[in-house]
Amino acid sequence: MLNAQQLSLKVTGTEKEGFRVAIYNGSTEIIHNTEELSLQLFNHDLSTVAVLPNWTGQQWTGDKKNITLKRDSYIKEFDANLSVSVSYQVVSSNIIKKQVRMIQHSMPDLYYILQQTSRPSQVPKRYVTFEYDSFPGGFVHEMFPSTGYITPDNNVVGFLTDAGYKNQYTRNTRRRFSGRGGGFVGMRRLPDPNLFSIASIIEREQGNHYIRQTFGELYNVDAGNQQQLAVPSLYKKIGEVDVDIDKDSISINGHKGSTSGFEFITPFKDQQVYTISFWVKGNTPLALKLFRVKNGKKTLELEDGIKYIDNFPVSKNEWTLFKGSILVPYIEKDSVSLFLGSQSGDEYHLDIKNLQLIEHDPQHEPYNFLSLGEEAAKTSYVFVEPWVSHQQFMISSQSRLAEAKGFKGSLLEKMLYANFNMLTWITDVNDFTPFNVPNMNYAPDMYNRDSYFSTVSTYNKELNLTLWNQWGKTQTSKGAIGTIITPLMGSVEAKDNEATIEWLIWAMLNKRRFGIALPMEKIKKAVDYVLNEFDADRDGKCKSHFPLSQIDIIDYTPKTDRLSVNQGMLAIALRTIKELGFDIDEPYIHKAEQEYRNFYDVGRKHMIFDRKYPDLISLTDLEPEFLSLWLFKKPLLTDEMVQNHLSQVPILNKVANSPHPEYGTTAPILIRLTNNEKGFEFLSGSYQPFEKFGEKNYSDGKNDGFYYNGGSWFRAEYCAYTVGLKHGWKKAAKLMENRAWAEIYLNPKWPFSKEFIPTKWTTTDSWWPSTKGLCWNVFMLMADEVAGLRTPDMDPDHQTLKSGRSIKRKF
Repeated sequence: MLNAQQLSLKVTGTEKEGFRVAIYNGSTEIIHNTEELSLQLFNHDLSTVAVLPNWTGQQWTGDKKNITLKRDSYIKEFDANLSVSVSYQVVSSNIIKKQVRMIQHSMPDLYYILQQTSRPSQVPKRYVTFEYDSFPGGFVHEMFPSTGYITPDNNVVGFLTDAGYKNQYTRNTRRRFSGRGGGFVGMRRLPDPNLFSIASIIEREQGNHYIRQTFGELYNVDAGNQQQLAVPSLYKKIGEVDVDIDKDSISINGHKGSTSGFEFITPFKDQQVYTISFWVKGNTPLALKLFRVKNGKKTLELEDGIKYIDNFPVSKNEWTLFKGSILVPYIEKDSVSLFLGSQSGDEYHLDIKNLQLIEHDPQHEPYNFLSLGEEAAKTSYVFVEPWVSHQQFMISSQSRLAEAKGFKGSLLEKMLYANFNMLTWITDVNDFTPFNVPNMNYAPDMYNRDSYFSTVSTYNKELNLTLWNQWGKTQTSKGAIGTIITPLMGSVEAKDNEATIEWLIWAMLNKRRFGIALPMEKIKKAVDYVLNEFDADRDGKCKSHFPLSQIDIIDYTPKTDRLSVNQGMLAIALRTIKELGFDIDEPYIHKAEQEYRNFYDVGRKHMIFDRKYPDLISLTDLEPEFLSLWLFKKPLLTDEMVQNHLSQVPILNKVANSPHPEYGTTAPILIRLTNNEKGFEFLSGSYQPFEKFGEKNYSDGKNDGFYYNGGSWFRAEYCAYTVGLKHGWKKAAKLMENRAWAEIYLNPKWPFSKEFIPTKWTTTDSWWPSTKGLCWNVFMLMADEVAGLRTPDMDPDHQTLKSGRSIKRKF
C-alpha cells in the first residue's frame, strides 16, 4: 500500500480578513487556499443575482485533525440570511474529507452555483486527470471524475467528489430520440460540464494555479453567444455513392454494397460546445458519425452528445429536422470528422439541406437549489501519496474514494464500489431522484438489470429503496416491470425477461434488510405476471420469448423452454414469491428445481445452455445456483454437476505475473465445446444460436472472443467461481484471484471495471472503448460474502436486521 506522510490541517488568516484552511503533508504545505468557496445565488426567474466571491470563515473551531469554519451572512439582494459552514476531517494518514453545508430561512427557494478552488502551495510539475498523464487545463469530462497535480517533491495531490446523487450533479450529456431508434442526440441544457476544471496554460503562465470543482451549473446552449462555422467544401466519398452539393443542398445516391455517404473534417476543437443541425428526407434511415482523427487516421467515436446515430428516422416526402449538441472534451488536439450517409448497404437516396455547424459560448445557469430551512451539502475529498505512475493514479483515485467513504475491502472491491458511486447521480436538472447508469457509454439510460445488480450489492437504504421504487413505477397493467428508464424521453419496453423477477428479489431483500412494508398490490401484480408469463400451465417448466439472463441478443417466437438459465430463474422466482407471502406449494417449487437439474447432460458433463445447441456451455447457467446460495443458502445443483461444468470451461489469457500463472486469467461466458485437441471453438455461421444477430456479427471470426462470442464478463465469471468454491471445486479460489487481477492489470492502460475482457486478442488496442467502467461488477461484494471473503459491516451503509444480528451468508 502506498502511503504519504501524515496529513494535517492548519487555520490561516485573521478574524478581519477571514479564516481559511491550509493542508500539510508532514511539515510541507501542499494546499494554500485564498478562499474556501465562491457562491452565486439566484431567485427562480434569474432576475436577481448575489455573488459571494471569496468566502472565508468568520470563526473556527478544531485542531489539526478536524476544523470547522462558519459565517452567517446577510444577502441584501434578497433580504435573506445565509449560514455556511466548511468542515475538514483527516480521514486517514493520506485522505481528507471536506464538506460545505448551507442553510437559509428567508426564501422559499434559491438557486445557486458553488465553486471550490484549491490552490497548490508550490508550482506543480504538471496536472493529471483520470485519463491523462498530463492535462493542459480547462474542463475535465472523463469516465471517472478525478484530477490532481504533482508536487515538486514528487507527491500527487488528488481531488475527488462524492456521488452525484449526494452532491446533486449528473454527468449526462445526451438523450434518446423518440421511437426507440436513432441513437443519442446531445441535449440543449448541459449540466455540470465544469464539475472539475484545471487552470489553463495561460492562467498558469500568469501564476494562477488551481483545481476547481463547480456544482449546480448548466450550459444553456440555446442562450448566450454563438457563431456559425463554415461547412468545409472539401469532402471524401465513402463507398459506392454519388454526392451532389449545391450551396445549401446535398443530394446523396447510394448504390448497393456497404456503408456509403461522405465525410469531411469539421472545425471542432477541444473543450468547446457545438450544434450540428440539418433537414433531411429520403428513403432510408440516415447515419451520422463523429470520429476523432489523429495524424490522418480515424480513431475513436466521440462520446458526449451525438452518438450511435445509425438509423435516424427519415421520411420520404417530408423534411425532418436533426439538431443536437456535442460537447467536445479534451481530445489531445485531434481533428474531428463528420460522416453523413447510410449503413444499409441498399440502394438509397437522401436529400439534406441547411447543414449548419454552430460554435457556442453558452449561457451559464444555476440548477441546484437551496430550499427554505433545508440544508444543502457538498462533499469532496483530497488524497496525497507518492507519485508512481499514471496507472497507479487511476487505481488510487478509485480506491481512495472508497476509503474516504469508510468502505473496507480488497483493492478491486474498493475500485468497484467507487465506480458504482461515480455512476450514480441525479436523474435530471429538474429531478434529483437517484439514477444509476451502467457506464458512460450507456448513459443516459438506466437499465433494470444493471441497476439491480449494482445497488443490491450495497446496504445503502436510500439507494435501494429509491431505485427499487422507481422501477416499481414502470409496472404495466399486466404487472411487468420495465427494462429501461431514460431521462428526457420515454420507454415502453417491458417484456418477459428477468426484470420482473429481479424486482421481486429486490423487494424481498429490502424487506429483509430494512424491515419495510412492501406495496402488496404492486407485488401481487408482479407475482401474477411472473407465474402467468413463464409457467401458465403450472407444469414447472419455464417458457419465455427472451433469455432470463444477460445474454439477451435473441428472442423466441413462439416461446421457448430450451434454455437452462430460464428454468433456473423460474425456480428462484418461485422461492422468492413464497417468501413474499404467497401460496406456492413446495412440490411445485421442487418440480421447477428438478427441471433445472434436468438440463445437466450426464454424457457431456455440463449444463446445456440451449437444447437445440447442446455443445454450447455458458457460465450464466450457474447464475440461478449462485442466487439460490446467496438468497436462500440452499444449493440446487450437486457438487458433481457444478465441478464437471466448470472443469469444461476453457481458462484463457495465461499471464506470467498473474497470481496463479499456471492458470488463465479469463474464461468465455459462452463457448462451443469440441472433441478436437483444442477442445473449444468460438461461434460460426454454421453453428449459430443467435440467428440474424449472430450471423451478422459472429460468422467470419472477426469478433472471436468478444462480447457474447466468448468474451469474459467479470460478474458472471466471478459468481460462477464462487459457486464452484461452495461446491468444493479445487480451482475456484485461485481462479477468483486471477480474474480479479485481470480486471485491474491485464490491460495496463485500463485499470478499472470493464463490461467484458476479450479472450482472444493480439493487442489491447483492439479492446472496445465502450466497455470501460461498467458498474454492475460491484456485485463482487455479494459474491465475496457468499464466499466468506467479506462481511456486511465492511460496507459503511450496512443495515442490521431487527434482531440486531448482521446478515450472514453461509452455504
